[in-house]
Amino acid sequence: MTLDQTLRDYLETSGESMRALSLRAGLNPKAVSDILNIPGLRPRHSTLSALSTATGSDLFGAQSIARVTYADLIEKARRQGKSGLVSKLRWLCRNAGWAPELKQVCKQDVIDFFESNEPARFNLSAGSYATYRSALVNVVGLNRPRERKRSITDIAGHYQEAYKAIQNSDLPRSAKYTSGPFFVFLHDEGIDPEEITTATLAAFYNYRVETSSKSAARCEKQVREISTLLCHLASETKLAHLGFVTACHPFDDARDKFGVDDKILTPLMEEFDTRVALWAQGHASRDGLTRSEFITRMDQEEAIGTVCMKKAKLRVMRQEKAGRPGHASRQDAPSRSELLRQAGFLVGKHTWKDETLKTRRGYIKSLAKAVASSADIVPETIDELTDPEFLDVAAETLKEANQGDYPSGYITSVLKTARKIARDYLCRPPEDLREIDDTIALHKVNYQGIAPRNMSKLRQFNDIRIQQTIDLSAMLLADIDASIKAKRKSWQKKNGVLPTPAEVLDPDLGRDVMATLAHDILLARAPRSANVLRARLDWIAWADGRARIVVPSSEVKMRSAGDADLTVQLGKTASKLMKTYLEAVRPAMLLPNQKANPYLFPGQGKTNVNGYYAGLLHRVTKRLHQKVGVRINPHLYRHLIGWIWLKDSLDNLPKVQRLLGHKKLQTTIDHYAELDESLVFDEWLARLDRHPAA
Repeated sequence: MTLDQTLRDYLETSGESMRALSLRAGLNPKAVSDILNIPGLRPRHSTLSALSTATGSDLFGAQSIARVTYADLIEKARRQGKSGLVSKLRWLCRNAGWAPELKQVCKQDVIDFFESNEPARFNLSAGSYATYRSALVNVVGLNRPRERKRSITDIAGHYQEAYKAIQNSDLPRSAKYTSGPFFVFLHDEGIDPEEITTATLAAFYNYRVETSSKSAARCEKQVREISTLLCHLASETKLAHLGFVTACHPFDDARDKFGVDDKILTPLMEEFDTRVALWAQGHASRDGLTRSEFITRMDQEEAIGTVCMKKAKLRVMRQEKAGRPGHASRQDAPSRSELLRQAGFLVGKHTWKDETLKTRRGYIKSLAKAVASSADIVPETIDELTDPEFLDVAAETLKEANQGDYPSGYITSVLKTARKIARDYLCRPPEDLREIDDTIALHKVNYQGIAPRNMSKLRQFNDIRIQQTIDLSAMLLADIDASIKAKRKSWQKKNGVLPTPAEVLDPDLGRDVMATLAHDILLARAPRSANVLRARLDWIAWADGRARIVVPSSEVKMRSAGDADLTVQLGKTASKLMKTYLEAVRPAMLLPNQKANPYLFPGQGKTNVNGYYAGLLHRVTKRLHQKVGVRINPHLYRHLIGWIWLKDSLDNLPKVQRLLGHKKLQTTIDHYAELDESLVFDEWLARLDRHPAA
């Protein structure tokens, strides 16, 4: 029996009203009414628990109902020939900022939208606005079910308690977000905390790939984070009572080029994780003293006067001297940050962020494996690994492993990390640091900004090829139109009926449309590859008939949640293509099980239905090679845009800086100074030096 049937039977038998039952259960007065009158509404666990207690029945066996999105309403209206309603639904989604394929139908959302806006915003008369409102409120209120995803709020018991404990802990935010879906999975599968293994994490990974809207790479990252979370839950005293055990993630490290077993590096990496990492992030001094212990000791010394009479007298004397004419004022005692620095702590911007720590940990492992594979000697401590002779051997091995037609800056980055640790953590003597510097200089690559391999590619773009690149979308669309016309004529000749363009759009042509739109996006703002591939439908906004993609700052390299979002504004032609793609091409490209795919460019193939089209930019560069004659990698599009503008005029340098998102103008100069002497020359640099940016 369904939930609404159970509730209706209870109300009929007891004679109690919906409002009275809601209030007696401690819920809002319309709780029961909403459950019975909003098809598909799934109450939270707390709501069902309260109603179960009030009615004396188990209400947790509610049957779920398939979700309905605005895309479903649009498709149904299209099949019924209601073109006016289709237009209104698309107008609503576009102006409300909803992705039709993702936004679930809810009557109250539509009411709120019309209540919070005025007709003038949309250049509509009051009468037209009222007509839109009436039609749209009616259509979404006609027995349209809604459903939210099953979440941690729908379960009770041990995993609910564990989730609350994590939310109240000091664990990273990612761990707090990740724990919910994982605990729901464990609860539904009947797996206890002490039964979690690597096989459990592998099963969860497969489950997330199949059911979530995240890409396979994002799912893998989530499983890796869960493995880290389990380590925290098993090792931290405040969380140990939850009974979790550690479990390794099921993924291999694809970066391992030396075939060295990680287990033999355990002592070295344990030292890095338990000592170096704490120091690098400012949590402990190089001697192992924690930051809190040092501050407590410092406070105690000041409280009992061990800063002593002599130091107090010295500070008074310095303060008096600073007050005399001609002497600069100064504080009477070192700042707390300075005291921490003197005690061997890293402070402020010198500490390593989580991502930096992760990268540099990989560098240390790479150095150790290089030594182990070449000399058959396993470094057991950080002190051994940063010995100049060990680093020299490691650098030579890495050079051989990474050798190619063009030089790489990887070895320099690895060695610089080792030097930071050798100097600031181990305090190695100056002669050791000089030897390490010599090794770094020996392997240093002599270029700044764009790598030599990419420079050689950009130099192939002469004026003709630059124009062909700009015209690439037009050329691709012409080819697509020709193919569609040929297919329509062939179909008409065979069946006697002229089909619509969408009916003859095969997957290959659809992917070419995707590539054309992606090319336009790349030309518009030169976003990084990831921001194009992972662009979501709900990032798209419209104004004055022009589309823009608003990439959240957290998704943009070198930006954090507090920074400005990256806005990619499309021109009129590209916006028209975007509109056609969203309304006609993308729906025709989706498989039956891809309706909920959130990406602008949904995954292609049966194995990636809920992910994004990972090969899209490779298709773009393939078409570019066919039409222009130069083969480039997707990231080079960013540099190509700067190259085109600077060839047009050197005065565009500040504009290129802003377009590419470089924080400093010098970064832009470093990227292009060596590309062509005619672009950036000594006089220009001298002028910049005379008029530096604020």
